[in-house]
Amino acid sequence: MLFNSEPVPVEHGAHNPDPIGHISDSSHFHIFDNFGIDIGELKLGLFEHPKFMLVMTLAAVILIALFVPVARKIHTGAVPRGRMWNFLETILLFVRDQVAIPAIGEHDYKRFLPFLWTIFLFILMMNLLGMFPFIPSVTGNIAVCAALALISFLVIHFSGMRANHGPYGYLMTFRPHVDIEGGPAMKLFGWFLGWGLFGLEIFGALVRGSVLAIRLFANMMAGHLVLFMILFFIQLIGAASHESDVANFLFWPVTGISVFLSVALSLLELFVACLQAYLFTFLTATFIGLAMHPQH
Repeated sequence: MLFNSEPVPVEHGAHNPDPIGHISDSSHFHIFDNFGIDIGELKLGLFEHPKFMLVMTLAAVILIALFVPVARKIHTGAVPRGRMWNFLETILLFVRDQVAIPAIGEHDYKRFLPFLWTIFLFILMMNLLGMFPFIPSVTGNIAVCAALALISFLVIHFSGMRANHGPYGYLMTFRPHVDIEGGPAMKLFGWFLGWGLFGLEIFGALVRGSVLAIRLFANMMAGHLVLFMILFFIQLIGAASHESDVANFLFWPVTGISVFLSVALSLLELFVACLQAYLFTFLTATFIGLAMHPQH
């Protein structure tokens, strides 16, 4: 558990707002607080598990329900009919034509297309589910993003090993050929330069996995924290309105502005949710292409 998201009791049985509760994993669902129910204590079957597991399972179930019937229809070779069929097939074709083929190449992309489809749709669905009230933002947690990045990391480098005659052949693709004319001193300098660049290339290959995780985590976490802080102004001005006439006068203007800004930023978050799923998939495909075809 990365953060402690259990609610802290205050007077009158309320809970302190937790700015990271939406992006931290626990078995507590804050939606039940207003009814005096603590799911984390009751251990009611399914809810005894961490909430991130439930959201990821929900995302997988939704994707299976949407795409398995469409996949069966596509397999028959029938002409696409209906808005849903056309919409879902458009998403699949977009990943194939705009991500897999340009990054990996015409000859090799088919082997990786199911993986790229899966990673794109899974991240996109989790991002979108995190926009709903009371549903945690799974991709706003670094542990989840790190697990996704680790899967991509393994696919990237095992593909490179397979395409370059094993681990040693793949490792040697990171060492550039440095040819410096001159005496023994210049040749020795070229030798050190080549191995130095080799070390930098290895470091860069290892960093690629962390780049995937940090990019997704930082963007999703930042958006939800900004939304929390904007809406938190309503609670602050509400608490102060009991003690100050000025705060009481400002309560409704501050509330209106906070709600308007949160709605506007939520629309921006929908765009970011789609964009981050695309970037994660596109970078993964790009790194697969670089691992398989280092000469390019």
